[in-house]
Amino acid sequence: MLRLYGPATSQKEAIHRREMLRIGSLGMTGLSLPTLLHKNACAAKSSVPKSSSFGQAKNCIVLFLSGGPAQLDTFDPKPDAPDDIRGEFKTIETALPGVRVSEHMPLTAQLLDRAAVIRSMTHHSPGHADGGYVMFTGYPYEGTGAEANFMNRTDHPHIGSALAKVSPGPGPMVPFVMIPRRLDAGSGRRAGQWGGRLGGKFDPLQTGGDPNQDDFKLDHLPLVANRSAGILRRRKQLVDQVNRQIGFLEKTAAARSLAQNQEKALDVISSSAVRQAVDLSTADPSERERYGRNLFGQSVLLAKRMVDAGARLSQATWLRTQGEKGYAWDSHSENFEALREDLIPAYDQAVYALVNDLEERGQLDETLVIVAGEFGRTPRVTLRTVGREHWSNCFSVMLLGGGIRGGQVYGASDKIAGYPASDPVSPADLMATIYHCLGVEAHHEVLDQNDRPMRLAEGKPITALI
Repeated sequence: MLRLYGPATSQKEAIHRREMLRIGSLGMTGLSLPTLLHKNACAAKSSVPKSSSFGQAKNCIVLFLSGGPAQLDTFDPKPDAPDDIRGEFKTIETALPGVRVSEHMPLTAQLLDRAAVIRSMTHHSPGHADGGYVMFTGYPYEGTGAEANFMNRTDHPHIGSALAKVSPGPGPMVPFVMIPRRLDAGSGRRAGQWGGRLGGKFDPLQTGGDPNQDDFKLDHLPLVANRSAGILRRRKQLVDQVNRQIGFLEKTAAARSLAQNQEKALDVISSSAVRQAVDLSTADPSERERYGRNLFGQSVLLAKRMVDAGARLSQATWLRTQGEKGYAWDSHSENFEALREDLIPAYDQAVYALVNDLEERGQLDETLVIVAGEFGRTPRVTLRTVGREHWSNCFSVMLLGGGIRGGQVYGASDKIAGYPASDPVSPADLMATIYHCLGVEAHHEVLDQNDRPMRLAEGKPITALI
């Protein structure tokens, strides 16, 4: 086996050629090397129509509460409904006069003068996988609910992947980051969480690991916080030497392009902003405490650090491993105990810390924050299990910053929060609104990896929110 040694390396730093060639692909859990730099070429070629009415958001942070939060027990309580619908929780006043939320959301309540709460979200996909798909992409899943548990390159792209293609931002961090990882079901990988039909170039970087660990660093980024960036560059130079010896770099334009991408990718991972973002062990302990020392709280903090480093969209996803009991927002049983003890407090602390941090640093106007799940929960409590079941006919979403006009509730549900009573909002409309706030024409048409045309979204921006 060929083994090479570069300047200032020792036997301990010996580099196998196979290991060096990993710099050519920079495995990043679904993110191939060309993704990092292809984004700039795409941005240059893309002629996305602009309008003076577009929002000025530079980036977007999605807090995805997987499992489906119960709208009646969070953003849309019905205190006058019967007991088996109203549930166990009382309500509290908010910073928005006349609007009340669950008593267990005291910090979120303080944000409502800066937020827009949609109480009339609705779609027809009540499964976790197909419901997530329509909320991630704006398009209903075209197969069965069971098939939606498996990712496919015919899927519509996640909005983060679409942004990576048409409007990736300046970097240096890659445009789309998912923290800590995508949602899987058994051996399946749920559809709609990657580049889909746009191709692997636009898949997200998944951070992996547990951001709550004291010494958390990215599992899959080939970067160690205390390892000099010069070592990585030296390894790249050694790869170049080998490739020149075999005439690889001189043979094809594709090979030359690969070499250029390698060099630029090293610029990305050598960036001090990226190095700081991916290493939570360097964060101020008090900052980590503000977000909550739990998986979700630290995922939200990491999502913020990723956009600080130049990501266009970062998504912090609630996983079932959150908390001692491993509750998810999929509260088929013990709904009120789960919300009270494990779910709402960690969410409430994290979103409050995020919004206040953004505001104090003057970043809220340029950062769009979305709080959503794949659907809501049934209006009526299942008495046998004290739970609420899947319900996609009506649920709530919260938006802040990034061009959103705060201090309002948009739409209304009926008296039991079962169906929209006014101004129903589809996921397609939500996607169009997000694109609009980010300065992208929602109906812009792009070509997928097979040169087939597709529109980013079919809905219309909700102008009252902007």
